[in-house]
Amino acid sequence: MKKIFVTGTDTEVGKTYVSTHLLKNYASQGLSTLGLKPVASGGNGDALLLQEASSIKLTLTQTTAYTFEEPIAPHIAARECQQEITLSTLNVHLQSALSSSPDVCLIEGFGGWYAPLNEKQTMADFVIANQLPVVLVVGMRLGCLNHALLTAQAIQRDGLTLIGWVANCISPEMAVLNENIATLQQRLSAPCLDIMPFYRSV
Repeated sequence: MKKIFVTGTDTEVGKTYVSTHLLKNYASQGLSTLGLKPVASGGNGDALLLQEASSIKLTLTQTTAYTFEEPIAPHIAARECQQEITLSTLNVHLQSALSSSPDVCLIEGFGGWYAPLNEKQTMADFVIANQLPVVLVVGMRLGCLNHALLTAQAIQRDGLTLIGWVANCISPEMAVLNENIATLQQRLSAPCLDIMPFYRSV
C-alpha cells in the first residue's frame, strides 16, 4: 500500500485539485485509490471531491474525522465548538480507513505544513507519527519561492521524505512564471512531479 500526504505552501493553493488529479492518475494505472481529508474547515466540499475521485467509496465520516463549517483555522473552529482535535483520533481514523486496503491512499492536509491541530500540535505531528512521505503543492504566485523552500526544509528537518512537488499555476497574471518554476527545479532536491495549468472553476 502506498500512502502519501499532500501538503501545500499555504491555504488556497490547490491541494484538493492536485490530490484529485493524482488519484485519477493512479486509478488510470489500474490501482485502487482512496483520498482522505482528516481535518476540514469551511464545510465538506474538499472531502466530497476526494470521495468522488477515489475508486474506493467511503462515507464522508470515514473520509474526514473533523469537519467545521466556518472557513477558519480548524483549531480555532474546534475551540468555538467546544471540541479538541486530537492526534489519537486522527490516527485511529486513518487506520480505520486503511482497512479498506487501497493500493494508494492520499491524505490531504489543511493550510500549510505547521497549521495547528490544537494548542500544542500541528498537522506535521500527524504526518511524523505515521511516517508518511510527502508531496508539496506549490501555489505559483508572488512569494511562492520562499514559501516552497521553507516548507521543503521543514519537511526534511522533521525527518520525512519529500517525494516530489507540484507547481499549481493559480494566478494567470503571474509574471515570469516559467522562471519561477525553473528556480524551484534548481533549488528543491525533490523532483517536480507535474505542472498544473491555470484552471478557472467558474
